[in-house]
Amino acid sequence: MKESNYIKKIQNYYQVSKLGYNVLMRGSKHFGFYPKEKNLNEKQAQIFMQDLIGKKLDLSFQDRVLDAGCGQGIVSTYLAKKYDCKIHGITVVKFEVEKSKALARRLRISEKTNYSLMDYSNMKFKNSYFDCVYIIEALSHSEDVKRTLKEFYRVLKEKGRITLFEYTLANDKNFSERDRKMMYRLLKIVASEGLKDIRGDEFQKFIKNIGFKKIKKENVTENMKPSLRRLRNYAFLPYYFFIKPLNLQEKFPNVSMAVEFYNMEKKDLIHYHIFTASK
Repeated sequence: MKESNYIKKIQNYYQVSKLGYNVLMRGSKHFGFYPKEKNLNEKQAQIFMQDLIGKKLDLSFQDRVLDAGCGQGIVSTYLAKKYDCKIHGITVVKFEVEKSKALARRLRISEKTNYSLMDYSNMKFKNSYFDCVYIIEALSHSEDVKRTLKEFYRVLKEKGRITLFEYTLANDKNFSERDRKMMYRLLKIVASEGLKDIRGDEFQKFIKNIGFKKIKKENVTENMKPSLRRLRNYAFLPYYFFIKPLNLQEKFPNVSMAVEFYNMEKKDLIHYHIFTASK
């Protein structure tokens, strides 16, 4: 895999953030989904979110599935075990490949999973290879969102299904100058500048222009607020009493993101959407 400077930034971010993800998120790198009628803890909510992926894709044992930006294999191993489908996870972070393989071995589903070091904007898979593609909170790491979506379209079979679970931003005109500058600064720090192209009001049309059909958009911001609030509560004191006064956001990106994202969501500037479509 050819490593651009942008990919190296992603790799560095996840390397320095490894401990935080393992301690606070148990290796997972996605929010939980909290249904209004259920009383769940964070782990249960994360599993509920993973189940939503399976439901949105209508997964079955016959499916060959791509997990684009697979992290440490938490989602892919869960889905492969539950739905008995075959999943190929890809990531640009080397240690995540090894972690994913180890988890698959521990869960005894190595025959159902495969993990590779690969850029989802430049994949080695042949055309029309997968029945399904999903990505959860990783499309924002794309250096070129349009190119990435074209790659997803290319590797999907005819009538193949795709689901995208991702943060979305309001249009720039809705941001104050301070919030816009802070948002763009943080996105640069964590190599998530692709989020600038994922606008809630416009992204459905963006997907359609790639060629996808039967596009549906679901705003589930209310259901992920407890996860966001939980992380903000952990980050509140160090951010306001140390990081923000000393302007140390670059040194503590996840702590800074937890607080600033929470504040911007309260201002209706950040949302969480699920997009589904077919080829």
